[in-house]
Amino acid sequence: MALQMRGATRAPQAGCSSRSRSHTLRVYAAAATTKRKGNVGFKWDPANSRWVRDDRFAGIAADEGRTLIKPKTGAAYQAWPVVHTTLSDAGLKGVDVQEAAKLRKAGWTLVDVRLDSDFDAESAEGSINVPMFRLVAGNSAWDNIKKLAMASFAMKATERDPDFVDTFCQTVKKNSKVLVMCAVGGTLDTIVSYRREKKLFADPERAFGRESRSLKAIYELYDAGWSLNNIRHVEGGFQEWKYQGLPLAGGEDE
Repeated sequence: MALQMRGATRAPQAGCSSRSRSHTLRVYAAAATTKRKGNVGFKWDPANSRWVRDDRFAGIAADEGRTLIKPKTGAAYQAWPVVHTTLSDAGLKGVDVQEAAKLRKAGWTLVDVRLDSDFDAESAEGSINVPMFRLVAGNSAWDNIKKLAMASFAMKATERDPDFVDTFCQTVKKNSKVLVMCAVGGTLDTIVSYRREKKLFADPERAFGRESRSLKAIYELYDAGWSLNNIRHVEGGFQEWKYQGLPLAGGEDE
């Protein structure tokens, strides 16, 4: 994979690898953390196409391989509620885009995990690109079905890059200070507020926050031994960075 970088170039660093790559079992109900057995259970609700909390399934350790989802194409991955609960329990900190810009100037590395084509078109000034997803690489029946299906919507068929963690660790020195950004940011927050009524409530649609590629990427790094003390999640992602008029690179700016 060719890495896209804006700013000072870096020599490759020693790699690191995830501890949970060998699991291949697809599941729809399990419990919530890779580090220990959790008290939060969940299951997939097909009627509403979402994960819902169901503590009847609590106590199943993610590292037993019972919470890993293996798609027809691309690398296997942990179910989103595992990602959410693990990062929440571990105390992942987020920053808004203004704070992210200040931290970047102070020496933190801003890493954009969007597709390289999206990064090339436009990106945050000073950021580097380590895509978490790639275009579907195979030519199996499922690969071709996925390509055709996405092409019918004028969209790109993508899959998780199985080398994402190793590529990240070869690009950025392990446990250096990094800010991780995707297109929209996502959130671990499960509480919703209405500004007019100033009330807080637990939204069933947000039982496990809102998933995003940046949060999933941070989970993969954490699972590979990266300290969350050295990672900040960029809330709102690139869209918010651009909306707030922060400096850009790529497109018409180059």
